[in-house]
Amino acid sequence: MSQERMDQVQEVLNLKAVEKQMLDTHVTLEKWIEKSTGELQTALSVSNETKAAVDKLAEDAIRVGDKLAELEQKQAQRFDETPATKSIGDQVVMSEEFKSLMQRKTGRARIEFKTAIVNTYSLGMAQPLVAGDRLNTVWHEPNRVLRIRDVIPAGRTSSDVVWFPKENVFTNNAAHQVAGSPTIQTDNTTLGESAITFTNDSEQVCTLGHFIPVSLQALSDSNFLSSYINNRLMYGLKLKEETELLTGTGALGTISGINTNATAYAQAFSPHSYDQDIEYIRDARRQLEVSNYQPSVIIMHPANYAAMELRRETSNGQFIVGDPRGASVNTIWGLRVVVSVSQTSGTATLLDPQVFQIFDREDAAVEVSFEDSTNFQKLMATVRAYERLAFVSYSTSGAVKITGLTS
Repeated sequence: MSQERMDQVQEVLNLKAVEKQMLDTHVTLEKWIEKSTGELQTALSVSNETKAAVDKLAEDAIRVGDKLAELEQKQAQRFDETPATKSIGDQVVMSEEFKSLMQRKTGRARIEFKTAIVNTYSLGMAQPLVAGDRLNTVWHEPNRVLRIRDVIPAGRTSSDVVWFPKENVFTNNAAHQVAGSPTIQTDNTTLGESAITFTNDSEQVCTLGHFIPVSLQALSDSNFLSSYINNRLMYGLKLKEETELLTGTGALGTISGINTNATAYAQAFSPHSYDQDIEYIRDARRQLEVSNYQPSVIIMHPANYAAMELRRETSNGQFIVGDPRGASVNTIWGLRVVVSVSQTSGTATLLDPQVFQIFDREDAAVEVSFEDSTNFQKLMATVRAYERLAFVSYSTSGAVKITGLTS
């Protein structure tokens, strides 16, 4: 250890020793002062012995205080960057109570040393005296409400492809059993002969999935991380499923969605000019009904449905669809309105749900593997979510898609 460092250590030790001596002197002085006070009360005088002891201790206190101040001054000069604070000796000698005691030479002086306990606030730092309240959750933007699967019938398959026969042509020659000229009803007469031809169609079972790599330490140290990852992976999987069920393009190995299989809206009454979206929706319902379908659902983007509900009549200002006085029933022309952000803005799709069907091959599930690639070497885990399903559209005439809606 260098000589300079040894000198610093010795100065600190001297300072501590003098501080202790100062406190001991103060305690002894208090005792003698108490004794003199007692003698004064009983004999109305102070013995010469007591008075001499008090005077000597007072002198000792002043001497020790001076020595303590000298040591502290040297310490302060060595560490100029340290903010100056009064030591215990300084506080005793400089206190008004001690000065009054020296003038009285009788009684006692009570000197209190108070240290304010405060919590240090620092931006981004944990507080030393207050434990933080950490929530076992992660806030994220709201999940999209998934509604498309709810309006489509669902079944199961045990294969990787769903084959289904479709009626190709139905020639209906049903007629009365009549004969003769003029015709009369008669037995033993040949009925009309009808004909039906069939064709095969199929949809492939598709796989949807994704994964997240995560360290074993994170999974072990955070008691909610595993369930959080599982929930988010499952939501992301179902969000992709909903998007594909509605707008999937049907490229090889993918789902062909409702909008892809829908027939484009064609206005029937060409001389008539429509100027509101609600009129086009009614006419699209007609388009399905004349093809013998029973439309019961219309899928709309929230912005388009809101624009429709906010539309007012020009004559009296009343809302045409919306009712601000009560809960919206979400129906238009007898159709259940399914409001979904998954729908393309500006598009509305009317459908007969029986034209479509979901076939689940493997239900959505979350799995964890510790042996993927170099997981074992790196103490990693792979969390995976996937499902397998086929989406069948039996006919392209069972849904009508309107584009160009206002918002």
